[in-house]
Amino acid sequence: MHRGDLAPELRQVVDATQHELFLVSPYFVPGKEGVATLASIRQRGVRVVVVTNSLASTDGLPVHSGYQRYRKPLVEAGIELYETKPPAGGKRGRRSSGFSGSGGSSGASLHAKTFSFDRHIGFIGSYNLDPRSSRLNTEMGVLFYCPELIKLLPEKIERDIERNTYRVELEGNRLVWVTHEGDKEVRFHTDPETSLWKRFKVRLVSLLPIESLL
Repeated sequence: MHRGDLAPELRQVVDATQHELFLVSPYFVPGKEGVATLASIRQRGVRVVVVTNSLASTDGLPVHSGYQRYRKPLVEAGIELYETKPPAGGKRGRRSSGFSGSGGSSGASLHAKTFSFDRHIGFIGSYNLDPRSSRLNTEMGVLFYCPELIKLLPEKIERDIERNTYRVELEGNRLVWVTHEGDKEVRFHTDPETSLWKRFKVRLVSLLPIESLL
C-alpha cells in the first residue's frame, strides 16, 4: 500500500484524465491555481463537473465565502458547476438532496467527498477540495480502479441533478442559478433560498484575508 500526501497523488490522476472529471466536494475553494488547472483540463476537451453545497445548504459560511469568488471564472472556463439544494426541512422543506452519503451530523445537504476520473478510477475519502484539506487537516482517502462501481456515482447524480441542484450559469455578465420545479425551468439571480442578511454576511467574510485557512 502506498502512503503519502493526497494532493500530488490526485493531481497525477487528474492530469491523466481524458474524457470526464466528476468532482463531488461539500467544501470547494479551488483558488486561482485550482481554477487554472480545471480550465486547462477543460481546454483539452475533458468534461469537468463540480457538485458542491449551495449557500442555502452549506454549514460552512466562511468556506462558502471563499468559494463564491471563483464561481464566475469556473463557469467562464466551461466547467459544469452545480450547487445542491437544502435538505428537507429547509426554507421550502421539499426534498433530500440525494447526495448526502452516509454519516455526518452537520446540517449541510452534501457530505460525500467522491471523485470520478473517466468513470474508471474513483476516489472516496475525507479530502475536500479546499486549502484546509490540502495544508492543515490530516485527511484520508482511497484511490481505486473499478469501472463497474465508480460509474454509478455520476450516473446516480445525473439522474436527479436537475431536481436536486442549481446549475450555476452565466446570463450576460452575471451569474444565475437554474433548476427545475416539476416541468418548469426556474432561474434565480441571487443565491436561491437565502436571505439578504445571509448573503451580506458571506460577502462581508469574503473580504477577510483568510482563504488559506478555509
